[in-house]
Amino acid sequence: MSAMLQAVLVAVVVGACILYSAWRLASLALRLRLLDALARLPGARGATWLGVLRARTLARLQSGCAGCASGATPPAAGRRTRTPGALRR
Repeated sequence: MSAMLQAVLVAVVVGACILYSAWRLASLALRLRLLDALARLPGARGATWLGVLRARTLARLQSGCAGCASGATPPAAGRRTRTPGALRR
């Protein structure tokens, strides 16, 4: 493989990695704005993958931050208040 072809291949892979990491680190609202801007392009109007990605992003936006189980709090009786195996006071 020639050095020029390797350089082009590495540039393409690094560019793809940059785009993927920027997408993953972007907020959900920014992702939706990017998808809407991409949908306005003439070549992407009938792209089914764009609609699927937008629906998946909207579903994640409605489900919460995934820090808890859809915003539900556990019942007080189910919580542990002390360390297992600790002596009673």
